[in-house]
Amino acid sequence: MFRVLLLRLILVLMLIVLAGRLYQLQLVRDEAEPYDDIAVTTTRYVLVTPRRGEVFAADGTTVLAESVPTLNIAVQPGRLPLEGDPQRATVLGRLAQFAGITTTLTISPALLAARNALVEQHLAPYGFIVSMPLSTSHIISPEQTLDILRLTTIYSDVLILDNPIEERLRRTNAPGYETVVVKEDVSSVVALAVRENTSYLPGVVIEEDYERRYPQSGNAPTISHLLGYLGRINSCELVAENPSRSWVESMRDMVSNVAECGVVQKDIAANSGAPLYRHDDRIGKDGLEGGYEDELRGTIGVQMVAVDARERPVSDPRTIQPVQEGHDLILTIDLTFQQQIAAILQRWIDESERRRQQLGSYRLAAYNPITNGVAVMMDVRDGRILAMVSLPAYDNNVWVDYARTDELQNLLSPADPATYEELMRLAPLTNRAIAGRYPSGSTLKQFVGAAALQQGIIRPDTRLRDPGQIVLQERSGQLFVLPNSVPVDNGAINISDALKVSSNVFFASIGGGNNEATNLGENFTSINGLRINGLAEGLGWFGFGQPTGIRLFGESGGRVPSPYWKSHALREPWTTGDTYNTSIGQGYLETTPLQLVNAMAALANRGTLYRPQLVQSIVNSNGELVQNFQPEVIAQLPIDPVYYNVLFEGMRRSVTEGSNVAARNECSGLSIIGKTGTAEFGPNIITPEGDITRQSHSWFVGFAPHENPEIAVVVLLEGTGDLGDGSATLAVPAVTQMMQAYFNVTPPTPPPFGCPTLPTGPLPGDLPVPIAGGN
Repeated sequence: MFRVLLLRLILVLMLIVLAGRLYQLQLVRDEAEPYDDIAVTTTRYVLVTPRRGEVFAADGTTVLAESVPTLNIAVQPGRLPLEGDPQRATVLGRLAQFAGITTTLTISPALLAARNALVEQHLAPYGFIVSMPLSTSHIISPEQTLDILRLTTIYSDVLILDNPIEERLRRTNAPGYETVVVKEDVSSVVALAVRENTSYLPGVVIEEDYERRYPQSGNAPTISHLLGYLGRINSCELVAENPSRSWVESMRDMVSNVAECGVVQKDIAANSGAPLYRHDDRIGKDGLEGGYEDELRGTIGVQMVAVDARERPVSDPRTIQPVQEGHDLILTIDLTFQQQIAAILQRWIDESERRRQQLGSYRLAAYNPITNGVAVMMDVRDGRILAMVSLPAYDNNVWVDYARTDELQNLLSPADPATYEELMRLAPLTNRAIAGRYPSGSTLKQFVGAAALQQGIIRPDTRLRDPGQIVLQERSGQLFVLPNSVPVDNGAINISDALKVSSNVFFASIGGGNNEATNLGENFTSINGLRINGLAEGLGWFGFGQPTGIRLFGESGGRVPSPYWKSHALREPWTTGDTYNTSIGQGYLETTPLQLVNAMAALANRGTLYRPQLVQSIVNSNGELVQNFQPEVIAQLPIDPVYYNVLFEGMRRSVTEGSNVAARNECSGLSIIGKTGTAEFGPNIITPEGDITRQSHSWFVGFAPHENPEIAVVVLLEGTGDLGDGSATLAVPAVTQMMQAYFNVTPPTPPPFGCPTLPTGPLPGDLPVPIAGGN
């Protein structure tokens, strides 16, 4: 009995203690606050944003992205008059006037009728005609803000003035000792006016900041895709990027933000002092700005300040962690050469469109205009990107120039449906080199051949029957027919012959096998083929189906399809016809131009798959070397060295003996090896004759020189495949001229007999290319 009473007594005492503590927290503290504001102080930490690192071209002096010092108007909430104090609205109204910020006047129709005459009399001098029915919201210019604010105090039941500065403070919910930026990049005149009126603007300060600008992007817009842009950090990024001090804190952040942000994986840094980002920081959203965010952003500084019970500063800040400026990037890209490659690519886009218009009134009437293309040049010896061009391009200054907001809106989501549809086709914000997913067409065949040789499906001298098409009976009972692009009976051919004539039948046979074919006659060489698993393995050696790992935001991994993928994505079974299509770069296979040129570079250097690199070095703000990038090997190809010469011979013959005449030595002045591709895409189109066709892309990927390769180049011209054999007569000469620009080789003039006359023109460094969405 005694034990029960003792237990009850202990519980009663605990409840009394808890109740007393609750009373102290809820009542005593509130009553004491008016007397303790000055006496009670607490230490707070203020964060200082670093200068973001800059980006330079390969010469180390041409600035591509810079951080320009600017002045911002900011508010320290703890120094403002309290909410509900009329002086607060006056201070913020005065600030709106200095900062050039408009406010919104709302008139209550329900309460207006009885006081209509008086309100109209007072509002008339400001240009408002008050009548019923009326528009209840009006934009107030900065110059009129204080006058209208005075009227709202007279007619508080009728007029309400909404100040966006107050809304920003409410939305940010920053501690009283921190600052909230309300106007960026103000002039020195405005900043001086604010400083001279600090007695009328308590809590308002001028802060030094940096604005991101891209000084070369106006004249060289294709650099915009590489640089990317900055954007304001959002709440989910803030949660994800700022590390937690403990596992418990990490779990708390994850749980409290899961509804808005989903499951966030957070780093834990037990000794972390300052977060990586402030609530109003900018963060890299695309391109190098996003890919090298860690190096560019710098380290936030920390200052300690004493505040009173209402979070108002009562001491000057003291630095406890100095701010560290971001590092600078020096790229592998020479700006002048990038512009030359862009000009050459644009030249062949224009030539393609000229051909389309010649034929457009008849056979190609339903084809889209030719506007889009890609070119990438890589050093095969180390993976350095020498040029990367995606057209159409745009000027990434639209993200940071507030005067160009309308232009940015037209690039993101124009109101007109027809304009929006055209924007989706042009996609000027997309870097097609890394994010464009295309069927590779016949440019895949040398890689399929390498896989078949290494896996023992064929030998270099294996000859397979090619009657011009291959026919098989699918398990479903349907007849599958795959013709060559030119339906010619090539007889019994080996892999070198097959690369020379780009035989669909040969590569479909080594990919999916020919033992099920029904049209090869008797006594043909029967093979089982790689089948889809062996094909996927071989293509994986070259990096297909996975991102290259270049440090650019937005890279796609493409797709090497599989039975598993098809069953889940399309709910359909895999067929031998699917393997045939994959083997010739059609069907469900998709690749990016960067993947394709990187794979060709690995073939050219005889077995090393490098990670593509756009940055050659990182230096600090004093120009001192922080990191010098070395070639990074992704993988060594498991291919017998003897097979490279076999593949090179076939690709070389496609130039010297095939239709790729512009790349021949006597025409180009260079020793070029490569492979063309024509890849169908889009919906079926019915021609005037009633035939069904599809628009197709033109590809050429090659390297030079043959004997000692230095560079690999890929060009894609969207929608040009059947404009007079677009691959051979558009993509091939485009690559040839780009290689001539790199090696500084002038083609012979006049062209030797049999060599095509190519369109040419000057290639000055500042030659502009069209900008989608520009003025």
